[in-house]
Amino acid sequence: MHITVSSSVQYRSLLLKALFKRPKIKGSIQTASSATLTNPSFSIDGRALNRYCQHFGFDASHILETYLFVATQGELLQLFVHPETAVRPLGLVHTFVEFEMFQQLETEQNYHFTASLEMAEKTEKGQRFETVGEFSLEGQVIARYRSGYLMPNRGVKSKKRQSAPVEDLSAYHISTTLETSKKHTKAYAKVSGDYNPIHLNGLMARLFGFKAPIVHGMDMAARLLNVASKEVNTGLIKKCRFDFKRPVFVDQILKVCSNETQLLLVNEDNKSCVAMSLLD
Repeated sequence: MHITVSSSVQYRSLLLKALFKRPKIKGSIQTASSATLTNPSFSIDGRALNRYCQHFGFDASHILETYLFVATQGELLQLFVHPETAVRPLGLVHTFVEFEMFQQLETEQNYHFTASLEMAEKTEKGQRFETVGEFSLEGQVIARYRSGYLMPNRGVKSKKRQSAPVEDLSAYHISTTLETSKKHTKAYAKVSGDYNPIHLNGLMARLFGFKAPIVHGMDMAARLLNVASKEVNTGLIKKCRFDFKRPVFVDQILKVCSNETQLLLVNEDNKSCVAMSLLD
């Protein structure tokens, strides 16, 4: 299935559609839900990029890897809410995102953006799927990201979680600490445009099994990228991956533990929540 992006649809209206979507797909969910969306004239708004970079303290002359995902949230949500995709957007769990930069992108330049969706394996926890976003110019791929999701089973009680084994962090050193807050989460929602209520509303968070609103995963990813930019020459980072292992809640103080190829965001229980890996 192919979808052409609609530039007139607002992100908040898409979010409203996401709240009420109930996909009805016959047959195999894996074969029924392959879909592609294209935006032949995608461009990055320089003013929006500036606000995002100022929020995190980045140099706005460089289009960040994490911003590629943020800038295309509208396209991804159009793909998710389409009635013929077997995606239930509400309650999706973002599991990872991986970026690969072949060339630097420029603001206000028109790129051909393609987002493809493929269902993956069915697990006890729910249906997994992935999306791939590609930015092309004159037929050449300039940058790409791959993102993974879990669509949790509904109406099935999850098994009691076993205690996770103690993680060996002896190969890492503590770089710094990061603090989360409601104020910061609201500020991130404003600069990113991501107003998913699971991040901002306690009731919605509890409906999905969380004790409190969870911090945006891409907020934590950008903050880890900020730390990496001080320890590693950002210009040399051509490929990186963020794995979202555990939720991060507001009003937490987390440690950033790092080695030569990886940064971990570690909570008060000494368990990693987000891992940033620098890839070859």
